[in-house]
Parts: sequence; C-alpha cells; structure tokens
Amino acid sequence: MTKKNIYKRLTLLTKYYNMKYRFLILTTVLSTLKVFSQCQTDHYHKEAIKNNPQIIQEQNQFYDNINYVNSQKRATKYIIPVVFHVIHTNGPENISLAQIENQIKILNEDFSLNNPNKTNIRSVFTNVAADCQIEFKLAKLDPNGKCTDGVNRIFSGLHVDARDNVKSIANARWDNKKYLNIWTVSSISSQSGADGTTLGFAYLPQAVAQGLSAMDGIVCRADYVGVIGTGNVPGAGRTLTHEVGHYLGLLHTFEDGCSGTGSNNGDRCADTPPVLSTFTNANCPANGNSCSTDGPNLIDQWENYMDYSSGSCQSMFSNNQKAIMHSVLENYSFRKNLWSNSNLIAVGLSPDVNSAPIASFGVNNRTVCVGELVKFTDLSCKATVVNRTWTFVGANITGTNIESPEISYNAPGKYKVTLEVSNSKGNNSISIDEYITVLPRIAINRPTVRQEFEDPLWDLHSGWLVLDKESTKFNRETTTGFKSNSSIVAPINNTAPKGQRFQMITPPINIRPVGSLNPKLSMMIGYRRVNANSSESIRLYYSVGCNQNWTQFLFRNANFISAEPNNFSLGFKPSTDAHWKLLSASLNQFQNDSNVSFMIEVESGTGNSVYIDNINIGVFNSNINDIENQINLNVYPNPTSGELNINYINTTGETEVWLENIEGKKIAQITEKSNETGTININFKSDLNINSGIYILKIKANEQIINKKVIFAD
Repeated sequence: MTKKNIYKRLTLLTKYYNMKYRFLILTTVLSTLKVFSQCQTDHYHKEAIKNNPQIIQEQNQFYDNINYVNSQKRATKYIIPVVFHVIHTNGPENISLAQIENQIKILNEDFSLNNPNKTNIRSVFTNVAADCQIEFKLAKLDPNGKCTDGVNRIFSGLHVDARDNVKSIANARWDNKKYLNIWTVSSISSQSGADGTTLGFAYLPQAVAQGLSAMDGIVCRADYVGVIGTGNVPGAGRTLTHEVGHYLGLLHTFEDGCSGTGSNNGDRCADTPPVLSTFTNANCPANGNSCSTDGPNLIDQWENYMDYSSGSCQSMFSNNQKAIMHSVLENYSFRKNLWSNSNLIAVGLSPDVNSAPIASFGVNNRTVCVGELVKFTDLSCKATVVNRTWTFVGANITGTNIESPEISYNAPGKYKVTLEVSNSKGNNSISIDEYITVLPRIAINRPTVRQEFEDPLWDLHSGWLVLDKESTKFNRETTTGFKSNSSIVAPINNTAPKGQRFQMITPPINIRPVGSLNPKLSMMIGYRRVNANSSESIRLYYSVGCNQNWTQFLFRNANFISAEPNNFSLGFKPSTDAHWKLLSASLNQFQNDSNVSFMIEVESGTGNSVYIDNINIGVFNSNINDIENQINLNVYPNPTSGELNINYINTTGETEVWLENIEGKKIAQITEKSNETGTININFKSDLNINSGIYILKIKANEQIINKKVIFAD
C-alpha cells in the first residue's frame, strides 16, 4: 500500500470515529427532547468494529472500489429469497401471511421504483431516482427440502425486548447464503447509547464478511411489517425497506453529518446530499437544507429510504445507492449465492425440470362458520405442477383442478382435504384429516357458561382449549382453588423469561339471551408479586364469529391482579380464600353477538405463578354461590345412585332442565321448555342405565343456563 493510500485510510478512519463521537453527543441531547423511532444498525455496527477493527479496512476497501457509473439496466433482476421467522407467543406479534405478503409487495415496489408515492419525488432528485432491479420472493423450500410459504413461526418469549438472541433460537435461523433471514418480534431492546424506540436493525455486509455470518439478517418489529393487520402505524412498511438497504451495504444519509463531499461523504454516495444529523428531516421540511458543504448545494434528500424521515415521505433510492447494492450482490460470495440459479432452484423459486412436484397447500382460515367461503391455495413446490386434483370431503364442491378454489361447508364438523399434483416426472399427494373445522353460525353454548376445573377431564370435548406450546401452557392444579382444591395455573417463577404467554380459549358463546342483563366475564385470580418489579399481567381477547381473529379488550397489571398488592413472597401459592381476587369484565359490547369466543392470557414478568378459578360468563360474578343463591338452587343427593331432587326459583323467561355427559352429549331431557315461574320442584328418577361418573346438570332459568356438576355412583 502506498503512503498516499495509507494517509487516505487513516484520514477516513479518524473522521469516522470523530463523527461517531459527535453524533453520540447530539443524539443524547435529542433524546431528552423527544422519543424517536429509529434503526439500530449504527449501534450494532459500532459494536462489531469495537470487537474487530478489521471491519473498517474491509468497509473502506469495498467503497473505494465501487464503480458508481455502473447503474445501467441489467438484463434480469436480482431475485432474493426471503424467510420471515415470526417469533411469538400467540399474541398480535404472530402476524399473518397476508401481512407479510403485503410487506414483500412494498419491498418490490420500492426497489423497482414502482412505489405509488414516487410522483412526490421533488424535481431536483427525479433524475437520480433509481430502479434498483432487485426483487424479493418468499422461499418455497425450507432447508430440509420441504415446502414452505416462506414463514417460519417460532413460539418463544424472546420476542419481547429482542436482540441478536432471537437468531440463536433452535430452528430460527436458515443458511444466510441461501435466504435473507428476517426475524419479526414485538419489541427490540434499545442498547446503551441508543435513543428512542428501536424499529429494526441489520448487519452491514462488511461485518458479515469479517466473521459475523451467524448474525446476518434483519430484526424488525412485527407491527412495522406491511401496512395491513397490525402494520397500521405511521411509517410501517418502509422500516424493512430501510433495513434491507443496510443488508445490501447502504449507510444512512446522515452518516457523517455535513463532513465530506461527493463520493467521500458519509454514505459514500455523491447523489445523496449530506444531512446534518439523525432526525433533521423527521418532519420532511419542504426546502430543508441542513448542510452547505456539498457542491452544488442541494436541499436535503428526505425522499431517500436511508434517511430518518417519515415513511410516508420516503420514495427513492439513488443511482449511487443502486451501484453499491449491485456491488454487494456481485462481490460478496454470501450475497452472490442468494440470486444464483442453483440457489433459486434449491429454495424453490426456480423450477427443477428434473423433478416431480411436492404437494402442499394452505388456506385463508382453518376454522370457519357454516356456509362461509374457504379459499385454498396450491403451495406445491420444487417443480412446475402440470396437473392437480383437489378432493374436499363434506364441501359444496367435492373436487376441482383449479389452483386456488373457493368452497364452503353446509354442516358443522371437521373435514379432510386432499391434493394430488403431477408433471411428466411423477406425482405426489398430501391428505390431512380434520384439516378444516366448521362451526355453527350461532353458538350452542348460552350463558351461564362456567368452568371450575374440578373435573380432571374438564377440557375434553367441552370446547375449552388450552393452547399447548412447549412448556408455556396452563396446567390443572389439584392442591389449591377458590373454595375448592382445583384450579388452573400459569407456572411462572422469577427465572422464567419475561414475555412468556399462557393462553386458554372459551367455547363459542351466544350472548344474546342475556344481552340486556349486563353480562360479564369473571374469574378468581390467585397471585402475589415476588417484589415491586414483578410484572405478570392478564389480558382478555375476543373473537366474534368462527374465525379466531383476536382483539384485546381488557388488560390488568401485576398490582391489580394481586389480592395483596403490598405483600411480596417468592413461590407464592394461594392457601386461603383471602388470597384470591375477583376480576370482572363487562360484556355489554357483545350483547347482540350470537357467536363470540374469549381468550384468557397470562404473561410472565419475572414473578410468581398465576392461578385462575371459577371462570363465569353470564349475569353474575364468579363466586359460584352468588349464581346459585340468586335462584335458590338446591340439587340433592349429590352424589346420587340415580335419583335427583332439583329445586330453584324462576322469576322470568323460559325454564328447562337436562343432563349432559362431560363430552357435551345430552343424556336425558329432565323437563321440557316451560314458562312456569315461581318455585320449581323436580324429582328425577332415571330409567336409563347411567354409568357411574361425572355429569353436567343444565338448568335454564332467569334467561341464563346454569351448569351444576353431579356425580352418579353405583
């Protein structure tokens, strides 16, 4: 290396560290004035340089050798295979395929200059706005050669305050030479020295080349993916455009402030005017010009995706940025392999002409109402499908050969779906039993719906569902309960990862019969904090209709759900009724809904287990005696050898009594529907051969249905 080149590199290195120091001071001042949304690529890159200063030499050598006039049209686009690793615990961070596909559409518009807002690029910059000729596609084959929709869902509490740690979750990182890995999370930890709310970060290719291949990829907040679903926040969709720019070697437009000119300015692009600081263009000032060191002296290019301007203002990459990205894709082997034809075949984006297709399919909803349209999609992979045959059991159309059929089912049940595909090289088929669940439009269950967890088989064929994900699931507890010895528990201790979620879903319920009587969902909670920092919480969600599209309608923090908010202990388990607290939520907003389900969610927060008992959906709160006392209910003897005496008071509406087994099948109609009011006395002597066991006596009175457990014994 010549003395001249050594001097040049030392000058650039000195300038880099001086400017980083200045901006650290500046952003610290800014953070006292306003909370900003930001990318943390600079922070992670700075940490990488601290651990390996060789990255600086790699970076300077790369940018010094870019051919900036190499922005001519390519014969073909670069195609980048993408996989989204959705890190979630069944919350809103578990974003839909449709939302991810919407983000892919935005990326492809932005990188091809087909974005709808490109018409807003100011005239001074229209001649440098670039069609980058880069296209992104969701992978169709996973690393094991199996069909995929390009979305890898991983159940893990690490989606909260995520960092590089999500990349080490088992099966949550695919080969970076074959896929662009994108991890979506609910929040990203803001590192020391970084201001504001972090939306995403990526590693520059120079750091990847110097030993950080295991970190390669992008981490992004799930609610900033796409502009549909949860992505309905300002700037959503453009966050990933910005981070992909980093992934392909682009620096921020404000990288070195007003220092440097031409291709030696901070972002190494002569056609992006220098910008003073991080958030100079946050509000997209019409004629803002924060630096006068460039020649000619141009206004700030806040249209650029690599600024911190509003996502709605951003609309372009420049020709020099295009040259940098193309140089990365051509000169770094781990980027060049991405778009190679052999890799496109390996990830299913280019057909393998020597293979038969692998059958696979997807659907817009696996749980639907009777009569609702279900859209299937042929997701077969590896090779081109020439012939296909769908077979639908129980549907209005039993068979078809079209790619994306829409069908419906006319009766409740669980139905099998089969797809067979073929080409000249062979055929393949897939058949899944009970793939589609069809529910009645009007729920069978009517208030009161109650769950006391006394039956060991409480969830068997009952419609109640515990979402079982690894170790984070509710368990039945047999040593403590409210006025009983049974309950369910979210097993949490002070070493459990923050953000783990425990979820349970109620059966679908028809609220209309008690809609005018102030219905509520209530339960008893047993919980105590370990210390003042414990942050366990409870959320309630609802889903109207048959599709499980959950919306939160109640949140209670650790202080609220504790019966003794000023008491602390480690390993708490409720031992008296005084340790339990009532949680009650109004259901008035659902008074006209004939099919609504509820999800109960506990989130861990470095504290104690949360116990739940006596869930009640109806007119009264969860204390079982409150409900039964309202109608003066008395059922005896219980246990019984076959005879039951049932006494209660009905003041209004229709009355009826029947007996069901624990699977919800009616065993005996004890009384028919009647409008009789006053004291109701019933003597039931079964003429059936009822096996010994637990049964549910259902009593309709005062516009609600009350469940009473009875035991038949020999």
